[in-house]
Amino acid sequence: MFGKLASRYTQEILEIRIHGVKNTPPAEMLETTPEKVQRHVGDELGSFWRRVGDRPAHGITTIEAFSWGAQARTGGGALAAIGRAFVHVGWFLLLPFALANLAYWTRWIGPQRSAGSKSWNGDAGAATVRVFGLLLTLIAVTAFCSVAIDLVAIQCFRGGTQVCAALPNVFDGLRELDRDSRAALLGLAPIATILVLYVIGRRGRVHFEERVKKFGAGLGNPDDTGLGDTPEEKGLPLLATRGFWSVARIGQTSEWLHVAASFTLVLFVLSLDAAYVDVEDCWRGTSVTITWACVQSAWGHTLPFWFGIGALALMLLIIVLVALASHTSDKTDTMWGRLAARASLTASADTDTAADPRTAWKRGAAMACLVLSIAGYTAWTILAFTPLTPQAVDGPGFLGLIATPIALIVLALFLALAGIGWRARSPWRRRVSSVLLVLGGAALLASHVDVAEWASNANAEVWWRWSLVGVAVLFVLVHLGIAWSAPGKHLYEAWRGQGAGVVMILALFSSMALSSLLVLGVASWLGTPAEAAPTEYIWRTPGEPPPAEWWNVPDAYEWFAAVLTSITALMLVLVLLALGAALMRFIRFSLPLLVWKRPEDDDEGPTETRGGLETPDPKTYAPRLTYPKPPVRRRVAVRRSSHLLHRGEPLFGWLAVFAAVGFFILSVVVGFESLPSGIASAFNAVLVAVALAAVAAVVAHAASSSERPLGVFWDVVAFFPRAGHPFAPPCYGERVVPELAARTQSWLDDPHATRPRAVIFTAHSMGSTISAATLLALRGEKIKAGPLKGTQVLDRTALLSYGTQLRAYFSRFFPSVFGVAVDVEPAQGVTPPGAIMPGPTPPGVTVLGVPGLRGPSLWRSDPWRAQVLAEFKDPLPPPAQRNDITLTALLGAYDQEVPRWRSLWRRTDFLGFPVYAYRIDRNPDGTPVGNPIDRGATESAPASYLWRIATHSDYLGTPQFLLARDDLVKAFGDDPD
Repeated sequence: MFGKLASRYTQEILEIRIHGVKNTPPAEMLETTPEKVQRHVGDELGSFWRRVGDRPAHGITTIEAFSWGAQARTGGGALAAIGRAFVHVGWFLLLPFALANLAYWTRWIGPQRSAGSKSWNGDAGAATVRVFGLLLTLIAVTAFCSVAIDLVAIQCFRGGTQVCAALPNVFDGLRELDRDSRAALLGLAPIATILVLYVIGRRGRVHFEERVKKFGAGLGNPDDTGLGDTPEEKGLPLLATRGFWSVARIGQTSEWLHVAASFTLVLFVLSLDAAYVDVEDCWRGTSVTITWACVQSAWGHTLPFWFGIGALALMLLIIVLVALASHTSDKTDTMWGRLAARASLTASADTDTAADPRTAWKRGAAMACLVLSIAGYTAWTILAFTPLTPQAVDGPGFLGLIATPIALIVLALFLALAGIGWRARSPWRRRVSSVLLVLGGAALLASHVDVAEWASNANAEVWWRWSLVGVAVLFVLVHLGIAWSAPGKHLYEAWRGQGAGVVMILALFSSMALSSLLVLGVASWLGTPAEAAPTEYIWRTPGEPPPAEWWNVPDAYEWFAAVLTSITALMLVLVLLALGAALMRFIRFSLPLLVWKRPEDDDEGPTETRGGLETPDPKTYAPRLTYPKPPVRRRVAVRRSSHLLHRGEPLFGWLAVFAAVGFFILSVVVGFESLPSGIASAFNAVLVAVALAAVAAVVAHAASSSERPLGVFWDVVAFFPRAGHPFAPPCYGERVVPELAARTQSWLDDPHATRPRAVIFTAHSMGSTISAATLLALRGEKIKAGPLKGTQVLDRTALLSYGTQLRAYFSRFFPSVFGVAVDVEPAQGVTPPGAIMPGPTPPGVTVLGVPGLRGPSLWRSDPWRAQVLAEFKDPLPPPAQRNDITLTALLGAYDQEVPRWRSLWRRTDFLGFPVYAYRIDRNPDGTPVGNPIDRGATESAPASYLWRIATHSDYLGTPQFLLARDDLVKAFGDDPD
């Protein structure tokens, strides 16, 4: 019987269903039960599943479900809930590194000749992101040093007789050692932590990325190597460039440099403390302020001093190597490029391609740094157990760990501020901004140097410090003025083209939050007595906080708790105001047009009866909906709550602003005075509460099967190759995209095929991003066997996306990777006023080929109001005409009556957006027109026993899904009926 049905069709079409952030199990994707599905090909990380006795209809020959979620995070029942919770919490600790890696891809990165070869050019800002990532590693090392060395090794042992009551008895033996010996021994703890991160990153790279390198290298390459430059293809989008998924942009060399920097930093703080421990003039109570006399007095302990100088010089060398390693092209039009060329470091990306001798030179330099750092630390540890180093037993604190956190914060903050100016393509603007930020950072650091010995009085000292702070503020303001006055509206980029700076500030914020929680949490535990406080019935008497002369926590962490408290209060006020603006009334959103196979199947009713609008009025949009009936009230309530989450972008922007100001204030006030113990305890409590709330959100997401925005966030940060930080989560895209491409080609290249074949991707949410990347990677590939041998693969491929964020998020956050279109004057012809056309020059490299999208508003009832009104003002522009580049053109959206791309969305979807426009016009016969891609989906869940509103899921089985798939079948020449 199946053979008779199949004979009706001239095509053999494979439908591959690709899940999104929910990590939907294969059975659910195939709309059946688990016992009725079986794995067709793949393993536990990535696999293609089919229904047992699969008998599709409507022109589809076979349906497969592609399960890839285990490569990004646990879920889908793979682990018990408690196991998933632990894994998710562990990954949450890598958040700062993941954000640093994300910042790399938010920058403007120019077209490449070959993304997987020696010609990769990281473009402006690559070195800054790499050095910023190194500073994040050092901030983490400093926090662990503060715990292991300062709190435990130094402050928990007094006079060789007393030990912190909270410490286990196993630590009692350390009281027999002197200060330097204990510090050197426990300094291994932060190093061990970094080594664990190195092993995790190395294991992920070897067992995850390396296994599929050959897949990525073969995409789009005639010789299947992925290593040859192709000048004739220069100008393609990054995702369509040969070898993009074959080689990570950061690898073993950078891992060695980060480990070497960790050893070097620990050695530096150990030697710094030993050099100054006997000099009373070095200390101003608990302040980080250091006098010039203190610096001079270090010659009293020559051996520690020279160890410190050597560690500092090695650290500077590591920073230079990290910066040089990020510039891998043969261009020498920048300072770093010229230095890299002279150092013979310009030939290869930071990858494992050892064939290039200059790559071997770079690795040799990194290995030399690693060996020197390990040797230096080993030598210092041995010397610490000899009389050659100071044998002090007590000390007022650990000098190196008082000053180091604030120095790292200042450096990281000014590097993050540099990212705000990268949207300016003018070299002189960037050079001037770089000079201003260097001078501003130096002035802010210099404000912590005490000038009391030469100042005439205390007022002169205060004047000197505030003058330096004022200079730093002035330089930052001038830098911001230069950055914000740069030409270009950047309307269709997140945060007006300042995404890299915003993400880097958020990375620094999360890094300091985790570090402060670690230090203050351990300090609170160690600073309490072993016995419980006195109790009386249900009451207890809280103990007094230990005085500063007994117990001292570095000011940077205590003041950050105060900064975090202030930011939390400001963000709560902002959120409450935004909620008040959004929730004070029900409104009529503009709704997408619904289509039905038969008019009598329409069970949704007209747009007006559903509490929406088909055509918005610029004067009244979005109008208030008064006294809606219960069914309508339920719909509009879900729409309103879904759009609350769309305000995340401006909220994160404000968080970055508050964090930047907070870090600057923190950098100023630390060193003036310490927080009173009572106030510090209150701020610490807020820090712990915020941390517990974040952990609870992560655990709740991991332990439940519900959909939460945290899932899409993690899938985004792990989608891109590691390029900004070597300890970022492994990139699942380097396996998912080649694997999906390989399955597509294996179906189309089957030599036993007797009829023409085609593939339809039906992709949900993040699956649509994976599909778009796969389609771009397949550009230029040809079918190698069968009836259509020699035909372009993309001519036999289609995409049905639903609940997607391609235009709303990915194209705006990553304009060089998924960018859309920019405003330009057309070369010829008449364009309606305000129309959005694709731009042929940077930064107008058009990847999706769809109109640009303005950012959401925090205060409007409809956050996308400006975009909706702009689209309904004038006719929509046609898709981009650049057939060799844009996704719309590659899928026939420009020159075919039925394009091979359909996308579904609904207003009740909190993570789903249109990919072309909110506007869909209607012909007199009711058929859609104007928008070639988007179609509305019903808001009623199709498979529920009781009526409920569909949100981010429940697209499969809707009439619009079936009609959209029928359209794609027709695009290949068959009639699905």
